[in-house]
Amino acid sequence: MTSDSKLNLSSNQANKQYCPKCEAELSIKSGSKGAFWACTGYPVCDFTKPMSTQSEVQVVKVLDDVCCPICEDDLAVKSGRYGMFIGCMNYPTCNFIVKEDDDEDYEPVPCVECGKGELHQRSGKKGKVFYACDQYPKCDFLLNDKPLNEICPSCESPILVIDKNNTKRCIVKTCSYEIE
Repeated sequence: MTSDSKLNLSSNQANKQYCPKCEAELSIKSGSKGAFWACTGYPVCDFTKPMSTQSEVQVVKVLDDVCCPICEDDLAVKSGRYGMFIGCMNYPTCNFIVKEDDDEDYEPVPCVECGKGELHQRSGKKGKVFYACDQYPKCDFLLNDKPLNEICPSCESPILVIDKNNTKRCIVKTCSYEIE
């Protein structure tokens, strides 16, 4: 074996990582949240760890001309788990974020699950719109279609939804009420 091949062999072994639970070799896998290290002893050992050690929220651009209304520090465009948002640079001391307003033609509807909150328009990480209770995490009720504050004439459910085809229907799965 030449000295060059010994050098390559030792540098490859230096890059290997081992599981702290069972000491098997770790391999790189890809998941919905990005790349991660996983134990090759799976399913006996279920150890995983993320590839990157940086925080989930990253600052994209600092908005120098705009100040936080709470602490007067700079605001920044940030990228996080649920997409882009504007937040205070003084986090975690100041938790201020700019929340998206509901669609102009949308009136919040009372939540049928908890009875305390209202269903507000939200958007997911990829921009898909949904309607969720503002009492989250206490209430995790959500709808994919736009809710209407109308009583179902068939089963008397307190709200109806309207889908992208402008079809009104009841939210109760056993109810067959639907009108275009």
